Amino acid sequence: SEGGQHQHDFSSLFDVDAIDASQRELYVTILDTAYERAKSDAENWGEISRMTKGHLIYGELPATMKQVGITVDQRWFADKVDAFRDIKEKSVLADPGPKIDQSHAKSAFGLDYTGHADDGAFLNHLEKQRAIFLERKEKGTKPGEGGNAPFFAVIQSSGYGKSRLISQISACRDQQYDVIYWTFASKQAYPPKNVEISELQFNSLRREALEKALHREISVAVGNAQSGRQADSETIFIQLGTNTKPPPMQQRTDQKRIIFVVDEASELLGKFTSDGVSFYRALRTAFTKFETEASWLFFVVMSTFSSITYLSPELAMDPSFKPYSGYDDVNQNPLNPFILGSSFRVNNDRHAILTKTVEECHDPQCLYSMGRPLWKALLTGTTPMLPHKLLSYGRKKLRNSTDNDPKLTKKEEILAVLSVRLCLSISPTSWYVPSLVACHMGTALSISEDRMSMVVTYPSEPVLAVGAKMFMKNQENIGRMISALQDFLTHGAVDRGYKGELIVRLLMTLAMDKAMGSEEVKEVQLKDYLVQFDRDGADLGELINGLNNNGYKQFDVEEELKKLKRLNLDWPDSRAMLEEKLEEKKRNRASPPLMYADGRVCFTHFVYLSKSTQGELITHDLLRYAYRRSAAIVVEEGPRGIDKVIPLRVEEDKFVGLVVQDKNRVSDTLQSLTRADNPATHHKVNVEYFLTEGEKKTFRDADVDLKKHWPAMLFAIGVDEIGADVATQLEQKRSRHNSVGGTDRFDFPCIVLTGLDYFNLMSDEAADRLKKLRNFEFVPSLQKREDIPITYGS
Repeated sequence: SEGGQHQHDFSSLFDVDAIDASQRELYVTILDTAYERAKSDAENWGEISRMTKGHLIYGELPATMKQVGITVDQRWFADKVDAFRDIKEKSVLADPGPKIDQSHAKSAFGLDYTGHADDGAFLNHLEKQRAIFLERKEKGTKPGEGGNAPFFAVIQSSGYGKSRLISQISACRDQQYDVIYWTFASKQAYPPKNVEISELQFNSLRREALEKALHREISVAVGNAQSGRQADSETIFIQLGTNTKPPPMQQRTDQKRIIFVVDEASELLGKFTSDGVSFYRALRTAFTKFETEASWLFFVVMSTFSSITYLSPELAMDPSFKPYSGYDDVNQNPLNPFILGSSFRVNNDRHAILTKTVEECHDPQCLYSMGRPLWKALLTGTTPMLPHKLLSYGRKKLRNSTDNDPKLTKKEEILAVLSVRLCLSISPTSWYVPSLVACHMGTALSISEDRMSMVVTYPSEPVLAVGAKMFMKNQENIGRMISALQDFLTHGAVDRGYKGELIVRLLMTLAMDKAMGSEEVKEVQLKDYLVQFDRDGADLGELINGLNNNGYKQFDVEEELKKLKRLNLDWPDSRAMLEEKLEEKKRNRASPPLMYADGRVCFTHFVYLSKSTQGELITHDLLRYAYRRSAAIVVEEGPRGIDKVIPLRVEEDKFVGLVVQDKNRVSDTLQSLTRADNPATHHKVNVEYFLTEGEKKTFRDADVDLKKHWPAMLFAIGVDEIGADVATQLEQKRSRHNSVGGTDRFDFPCIVLTGLDYFNLMSDEAADRLKKLRNFEFVPSLQKREDIPITYGS
């Protein structure tokens, strides 16, 4: 308050201890102030959402206030819930995202349709939801509640072919369905807008009038479909203020059922009646007027840029679901959404891709086609988009922005870029999840029945990964990404258990970008890639040259003495010590040569290899396939002992892997990691250990000599010691099926890199932030640990 008597910031606004029973008026004033602030500035929604996520949205506020003796009018509270939710939708729609020329979209839409599993799955889902709805109706639900709206939402991000699927169903005359298709898209989009709501009376338009108008026009459209009549014009005008009653609904005699589709419904979220109700909510209410026709008429709502939690909302966020009303029956729940996903397979057939050469696959026309159907459709339509234009468009779609500004400022776009390139494990309950799918090209995999969580991923899409490279060339962006990553880990948006692995993925990605140089995807020799990890005091170029010089690292006593003199470390016995070290290296042949140093690597992003996948995993064909997609592989933790496999092309179509381990332990030292008895740098990076017999057979069948070791790296980022060396070799090695001390010898120089300070890859400031991220541990305050002794000990 202005007088300063009551200080409540947003973070503690709903803390029960901060409110006493005499402060109801202050409490309501604060809530109204928060609402007005959010309404006037959508950027503040982040603050408001954190406040409401825990209490207001989930209907806990009345109970909380009741605990402290405050009585809340339930209708007032319901209005506030709706108002907050509508503001959030406004903030999501503040930037509608990039648009493309209608000619490109129209030509892409007109391509021959390629069927997929979801063609039938969608209709099966429709009939299942119809059966559920009719069963609820038979049992008798409260009129007007969510369970009485005969509709469900189709969930998926842009480019998966939601509209195209509906168009195909409409075109199939042998189907037992007629399709009515409304779209509120812009005139520049395709399919273009075909429904207009009169704006003449917007200032005085009330919810009830809009609901009646929508009810009437839906009835007219259904009647036209039943009789086979065409509409008077291509565009449907919803007239407001008329008292014309809707025509009566009649049961169809031809047994055909009607699917009434409303596309691009997000356009209705940003418009409100004079009494503060979004047009979309009015549309949903209009759907409830057709509950008696549900046996042959059903509604489907789709949108490209809208928030998914609104179109198929979390139960507690749904205005038709009122936990405080006393109606907790499951019959009130909105119907389950449909997740469109199998269309991704259309342009990602593994066999078809493997029949092409690497050079053919790395051509932008082919490489950028791998992913959701949108990319290939735009590249191959009758008015095709050029690859560099598609790359720019994909970059804008990833950010949900219409400009080419390389700076990243919003958390959502940073999370999207990092997920595309580093394969982040995103929490299904994260506040960012709906926005990632709705606005930043995230792919929905599944959604919980209560809509409280959704599994989201970023599958391998080279056009997005290559487009995201531009953002990671900006040093300010790298610093922001590292700081944002720490925030994501802190708040649980990203799994904390993989912090060290994420740091190494970031370093390896930056090194690959630097080695490639341009935005173009091109192959790089392994030795040229490895030298990107050069640091002061840890020269990878010298190390690699030494590995390939007579089987042991070059070691010149005179040069080493000069280095010691420059550092004022030239002691009387230095020469004798250095000569003894040289003889020891010669005697032990410290490292065999680095195999495949002239092999080629090429990756723009990481993909995840799950151990739950059936059959053999790390096969020769997998490396061939990943390389053609410019992808590196993250191996799920388990008995393999390796964390990553970078496909390494050693001949025309013959592959091995650069295998990588990550360690984030403060106790490590370069000396301990390079010892001959350290398993991390010896048997664990041996193909005889981390490949199964079936996997090894796939390489032998491809005529790959498994007696030649695969190059290996170990990143020990948990220490401050800056170093680079090669693990000392044993005379006898352990294989996966032999005990220690077996008779086989497997030579493989594992390169060990300790510490961070990769100033060759990032600015000093970004490197400092990376250290802070490495050292970051989320530890609750001492007071909280004392308050919760059962968790942290008494």
